Amino acid sequence: MTLSDLIDLEAQLARDREADLAILETRDRALLAGAPGGARRTLLERWLQGLRETEPGQLHPGRAVVGALRGIRAALVVAGLVLGWTTAAALLRYTGERPVNVWDFLLVFVGLQLLLFALLLASFLLPVASLGTPLLGLFRGLVAAIYPSLAARASGSTGARLEAWRALWHRLRSRRSLYHHVEPWVLLGLTQAFGVAFNVGAILGCVRLIVFSDIAFSWSTTLLHLDPGRFHALLHALAAPFGWLWPDADPSRALVEATRYSRLEGAYVLSGSGRSAQPEIVGGWWPFLLAALAFYGLLPRCLTLAVSRMRAARLLSRLPLDDAEVARVVRRLSEPHVETRSAAADAAGPAGTRPTPAAARTPSGTRCTVVLWRDAPARPELESAVARQTRCAIGGIHTAGGRDYEDGRFDWGALANGSDSMVIVAEGWEAPDKALLRLVGDLRRAIGPRRHIMVLLAHVSEDGIRPSLASEVRIWNEALAPLEDPYLAVEPLRGAP
Repeated sequence: MTLSDLIDLEAQLARDREADLAILETRDRALLAGAPGGARRTLLERWLQGLRETEPGQLHPGRAVVGALRGIRAALVVAGLVLGWTTAAALLRYTGERPVNVWDFLLVFVGLQLLLFALLLASFLLPVASLGTPLLGLFRGLVAAIYPSLAARASGSTGARLEAWRALWHRLRSRRSLYHHVEPWVLLGLTQAFGVAFNVGAILGCVRLIVFSDIAFSWSTTLLHLDPGRFHALLHALAAPFGWLWPDADPSRALVEATRYSRLEGAYVLSGSGRSAQPEIVGGWWPFLLAALAFYGLLPRCLTLAVSRMRAARLLSRLPLDDAEVARVVRRLSEPHVETRSAAADAAGPAGTRPTPAAARTPSGTRCTVVLWRDAPARPELESAVARQTRCAIGGIHTAGGRDYEDGRFDWGALANGSDSMVIVAEGWEAPDKALLRLVGDLRRAIGPRRHIMVLLAHVSEDGIRPSLASEVRIWNEALAPLEDPYLAVEPLRGAP
């Protein structure tokens, strides 16, 4: 799955969240009618392509977002080229008075770049959150700042479409936990595109000055122990990775001795009061400087850019796509159509209820633990309805939230007893409160971050079990949305088959 497909998937899931399930089933069966089944990823890709073709007027922002990222990358590349070119021009500026200091070139294009690259590697390899989090925070802040203008441009500034873009932004932020491992690699690709362009611009700027002008180089130091011999040894070590391939890029001892400069005398040390004892070799530093810039500046950035692109593509292709909303879509696309309705239209429930033929269920053959919240009664028909809708074997039923409920009373880790998912059954008319949010948090900590928690809402009376109203389901969805848990689903509980 590409980044464009992923964004389109999230936009479509947001549109379908409040839609009638019967309408969604009819639409999705028509989209894939006659098409052979396949893996989850293949089904979703065909489904998205069918929606793009049949609903061109709907918001499918994937291409627009990817195009915006390409625009940002192009702007960074242009900025990197200009900055690299001007930096090289500034460092190699020679008017015929004082020669160019080799130390300045090495500190900027080798030392500083190696330091920044080491910090970059540390932010990815070391378990120190403070190294990477501020950079991601700045990136998110920048995206949040420019997102409204990008959305307005992409939507043509129309009210409805602009509101859809804003809703997509909030949705992506709330479901960040699903894709948080992809975000750093996308950001890394953008920054390294700038780094590659900066070094390319610097190399081009150096080549222009070297080819079309004469430059004299020098080095100097106040340290008595840093004599030409020790400085030559340092340079030889720096040139070791590429000196075997380009011998001229490994400075000779004679070059080092001939280009030592004295600012006090305003002349090269070996030349006395003259300009240079060996004027033909004072420009001989350029092979080493160019090779050092290419090896220590350009090459690491190129490798990191390639790794970031491959890593982002690999993570996108291996997304589990197993959260509650995606699982609901996959079941609509892959499972046989099952529809339950009364022989008499609208006789099975009160006004405002809607048919729910294909709720999101845990995978067949799994085991779940049921929690009855407050007024939900423990009845055999309720247990049968839960087992039928979730298609899982119920490993245990527990009550919580009643009058005898106390915070911290239950060890949900032990009560879950290895269940694949947790099911909370509640009366839909009773809006969720802080106690319910604490219960969901306790269950999440007990079963781990990627197991499903399903909230089934119903009206249970002596007459039977009826699914909650669509308005009640919406209230529960909105109340649980701040948890930002993509593996948490809220659905009405169907009664008799």
